[in-house]
Amino acid sequence: MKITDIDRNFEIVSTPSGETFEEYTVPDPRFALSGVFFEESTDRFVRMPSEIAEKVNPGVKGLNGHTAGGRLRFTTDAKKISLTVTYDNLTVFPHMPLSGSGGFALLEETERGYFHRAAFIPPVWSGGDNGSAHGFSAVKDLPGGGMRKYVLFFPSYNDVRSLKIGFPAGTKVEASAPLRPEVKPILYYGSSITQGGCSTRPDNAYQSYIYKRNGIDFINLGFSGSARAEKTIVDYLASLDPSVFVVDYDHNSPGADYLRQTHYPLYKTFRDAHPDTPMILISAPDNDGETPTWLERAAVVRETYDRAVAEGDKNVYFIDGKELFEGADRGSCTVDRTHPNDLGFWLFAKKVYAKLIEIDPVFR
Repeated sequence: MKITDIDRNFEIVSTPSGETFEEYTVPDPRFALSGVFFEESTDRFVRMPSEIAEKVNPGVKGLNGHTAGGRLRFTTDAKKISLTVTYDNLTVFPHMPLSGSGGFALLEETERGYFHRAAFIPPVWSGGDNGSAHGFSAVKDLPGGGMRKYVLFFPSYNDVRSLKIGFPAGTKVEASAPLRPEVKPILYYGSSITQGGCSTRPDNAYQSYIYKRNGIDFINLGFSGSARAEKTIVDYLASLDPSVFVVDYDHNSPGADYLRQTHYPLYKTFRDAHPDTPMILISAPDNDGETPTWLERAAVVRETYDRAVAEGDKNVYFIDGKELFEGADRGSCTVDRTHPNDLGFWLFAKKVYAKLIEIDPVFR
């Protein structure tokens, strides 16, 4: 017996309807793309130039094609939307749902906040269908009733080779204006937690929670197991011009000694390039207690902060990882004692968002 035979709400519909849809291949001027860009030389969406990523380490080279933080904003009066995506291989985890790792989440932007309108999920298990290993197509309903603004969040742990968005013939579509063009993007660098593991939807990673609160663009340079602050990527980070730089990579350090060799140099390189840009240094979340390894690495992050303050830096901030999952439900904040679930990411986002407002009310 299949669960979809007795509960149709678990069915993943992957076959487009018989309607005629006008399709647009992204990138397209009618869609505002953020967080990723289409790189013609590699024929895929990436988060940073491949020629730089491949010089960092094999993990960054491979994960650069994972579209964590990618967003597509548009306005339409359509009552239906189609999505067709191709990729090299579908990323499947035992402890992260496909809706987060390989799926797209469509939200509507309204004056009352964001409302989830559609989940485009690879249908690998629905009805035994394994045909989505390299892509799938789906059609979803939209509210319609006038021009509405939408944002499509890209998968956190999957490459995207090509993306087509379609609407019924005769409907209107245009790019949405930037929400907060007066504020430069927030830059995040870190581990799998930064990349979004293991949220149930890509818009439930902590950066996306913050984005849904303040509408400020962001760049997600989280690289699962591969954020080690090598000189190549540190120089690249310093070449960017964000409104705030959030550093959260100590989970990927081989140990406290390695972290001590790289953490302050990362801070110093970025600070030399951006003397006044706020920096938030975060130690890894502590789920169940102060283990020796966690304590050692957290101490290194604190050392960088204390040294920066002692040197006169008034634009550096620190978030202690043991405070990220505070409260009676702290033991319910991860799926595997490391990676946050949606509750963990929401609490993580609350702490970072509060720090951003402390830095400047513009981030509210």
